[in-house]
Amino acid sequence: MLGNIEDLGPKHQSISILIVEDELRYLESTRLLLDRHVDEIIAAETGHQALGILESRRFDIVLLDLGLPDMSGHEVMARIRQHWPETIVIVVSGDASIESAVKALRLGAYDYLRKPYESEELIKIVRNSTQKLNLHNENRHFQQRLQHSEYLHRLLVNSSPDIIYTLDPEGRFTFLNESAQRILGVGAERLIGRHYDEIVYRPDREQARYSMNDRRTGERATQNFELRFKLWPEHTDCRAQNDAVTVELNAMGLYRTASDGQREFIGSYGVARDISERKRAEATIAFQAYHDLLTGLPNRALFRDRLGQTIVQAKRLGQKLAILFLDLDHFKMVNDTLGHLVGDELLQAVSLRLRGCLRETDTLARIGGDEFLVLLPHIRSNHNTAVLAQKIITSLKAPFHIEEHELFVSLSVGAALYPDDGETIETLIKHADMAMYHAKDRGRNGYCLYTRELDNSITGRLDIQTGLRRALQRGEFEVHYQPQVDIASGQIVGMEALVRWRHPEKGMIQPADFIAIAEDSGLIGPISDWVLQVVCQQAHIWQQMALPPITLAVNLSARQIEHPDFVANFSEILKAYHLDGSRVEIEITESTLMRDIEGCIVKLKQLSDLGVEVSIDDFGTGYSSLSYLQKLPIHTLKIDKSFVNSLTPDLGGASIVNGIAAMAKGMHLNLIAEGVESAEQLAFLKAVGCDAYQGFLFSKPVDSAQATRLLETQPH
Repeated sequence: MLGNIEDLGPKHQSISILIVEDELRYLESTRLLLDRHVDEIIAAETGHQALGILESRRFDIVLLDLGLPDMSGHEVMARIRQHWPETIVIVVSGDASIESAVKALRLGAYDYLRKPYESEELIKIVRNSTQKLNLHNENRHFQQRLQHSEYLHRLLVNSSPDIIYTLDPEGRFTFLNESAQRILGVGAERLIGRHYDEIVYRPDREQARYSMNDRRTGERATQNFELRFKLWPEHTDCRAQNDAVTVELNAMGLYRTASDGQREFIGSYGVARDISERKRAEATIAFQAYHDLLTGLPNRALFRDRLGQTIVQAKRLGQKLAILFLDLDHFKMVNDTLGHLVGDELLQAVSLRLRGCLRETDTLARIGGDEFLVLLPHIRSNHNTAVLAQKIITSLKAPFHIEEHELFVSLSVGAALYPDDGETIETLIKHADMAMYHAKDRGRNGYCLYTRELDNSITGRLDIQTGLRRALQRGEFEVHYQPQVDIASGQIVGMEALVRWRHPEKGMIQPADFIAIAEDSGLIGPISDWVLQVVCQQAHIWQQMALPPITLAVNLSARQIEHPDFVANFSEILKAYHLDGSRVEIEITESTLMRDIEGCIVKLKQLSDLGVEVSIDDFGTGYSSLSYLQKLPIHTLKIDKSFVNSLTPDLGGASIVNGIAAMAKGMHLNLIAEGVESAEQLAFLKAVGCDAYQGFLFSKPVDSAQATRLLETQPH
């Protein structure tokens, strides 16, 4: 677990933590969790002991449990607030009452974390608090610098921070203050009597001609004129890696009244202020306004600007350009299972690999989340675009190694060309986006070039989404059942419930054509709830008919499990149909399981207490962790049909199935294979110890009436 958590970041100062905790297991686990992220950890088991330690030395952070044996944690907080107000207090308590949390926050707590907590939650809070400390110290340092600058300003006459100079009528220095040495690395003694060109950066000398030795006065004189002065080799400032410094120049002519009463020009007076830091800050702000801060790539605003300029140029020269819309496949699963820190590092690594596929003239932009845009100027044809799209897809085939994880990433690419597929920024991006979604609908990890026919495809997608809502209201869904057969006896031991959609106009629509859309639109939850209700009702009917007892397996969505009343609702359905929990088995995928592993463990154990069995569907295709699988009340592993289909020597599926079978045996789990279509596959599965199978070899999914007839043929 600790290997998945990113370090707290660069340590601007030594961070010390005092842990106040009377439960030794929390004390030791917290110490181990934070040990590699901070410089020093001291522990105290009572409030008085903690206050005694604080009296003797200062701590940056106090990790405080409210339930101490000798005094209230709130009392400890009050003392800390009174005597050590700069100390950050993070409350870690098993007290779940809102009053306790509010009181702690009012006493100055930085954050309130309830036990039990996720390791990453604590790391994140401590990380944020250390960043706050560092920012506070940096701000204090900045204030000190500001005060110092004000002090220099008061001494401006004697030691100005700006370069102050005077020139004679020919432009030779007659005076320079000591700031020239500090800013440029050259003293006045070397410049007096020499022309001002000596300090002007060569490319800027033409601009300096009428500003450095300005003859004008008043409002017409040089004001706030930006110029670059060169740095001398002797310059020791950190900017010496550059060869120039930017200054803001104010200059005017100097005159005196001659004996004949006429004004006589005697030279120029100027003040040059070093604005290098300001220019760097402006450059930073400008960069942040037009770039993605995570990857450093151009953002949507800069991409649109470059695309607009490229369209104007392409129109003038009669050229083509292409837009690629890239979207990572199933990236949300990485964030949900491994955390956003790993997800961010993966995005950075993907960005580097994508950049390596492009030309210098191309633009790669991250426009948010896991979406990227690519601008390809000077494209000759659709073929060139397709070649590059395939090159990008191929570049991601090699695994990424992020924090001890080996991750495989794929993406879907959509492309649109100017002027064939659109002549405006909005139209080109929209059409590339549509093509990308079509690539996802075709199975992901591929590309699609925009055609006008895709407009109908997207419209069809919207029609399906609308139709799904109506289908729920009109009762257009059906549940079909695929038998699960015991390999040893050949008898039906279970049925998997599979949803079907009987559209009034289009006929039977298979799940592959609407499940993904249901998930994207948030309708998968209501559909899954309906399926569970129907399955339990069917189980009750078969129970009343005294048919051979079997287990009905129903697939659950992540949204169902995440609902706070999931277990209670499931229990109520079982009671409503007078079903024992053993008559219903729930199937969850690895990706669903890993969205909220701790929450799943709690809820699935509650269902297991009701007698409900749990199986992992499509095993081996996700990001499962064996350590978590051992904690779950799992009874069955289901071998994904893709592995069964590859049970041939040339495809190498046998080794994978062998491995899964050995794992199931070692964990004392049942093993069911999906998609069995041949006697050869069945023979192999029997040889490796598989318990049951389902697939067309025995029966395709059938409606409830046909399923009933199949059960009636079984011996009682």
